[in-house]
Order: sequence, then structure tokens, then C-alpha cells
Amino acid sequence: MASLTPDELRWAASVGIAPDRARWLASCPKFTRWDYEKKSAADRNLWKNGAFWFLRLQYQGRNICERLSTDLTEARRLKHVRLPQIKAL
Repeated sequence: MASLTPDELRWAASVGIAPDRARWLASCPKFTRWDYEKKSAADRNLWKNGAFWFLRLQYQGRNICERLSTDLTEARRLKHVRLPQIKAL
């Protein structure tokens, strides 16, 4: 388990978290969410599954998933071509 400073333990107690639970939470991986927020703008909406890159987005209540390419640079190019086409629908 991770060691916490006395200030961190006091803060945890002030919000109702037991010291053992606070230590356990501190030992958890820091980045457990999907990395969407960490992606650059060029890779936003690109998703890799196996060897292929897919375009995944939700637009006007529709979920769109299209296979693009096995090469990342080609997938980026196809994404930029396909996005205006999707928005024109």
C-alpha cells in the first residue's frame, strides 16, 4: 500500500474516507480511464483493434464505426477525408 502524509490522511478523514481505504486508493493506478483525453487532435476518434485503425464517433445520435487502414498516417488522412462527408449527411 502507498504511504500518505499526515495532511493527506487528515484530508481523507475530513471527506469521510478511512485511513486504510485512503492508502488503498492511493496505491491504485493513476490512469484507469480510457486515454481519450490524452490523445492528440490528430488521433482523436481513432481506435485500434487488432491490425486496423477505426474511425469511431457519435454524431447526431448515431454511433459510427468505420474501418480505415492498418497504417496510422493513412488512417489519419482517411479520417480527415471522411469527417466532412459524415457531417454533410
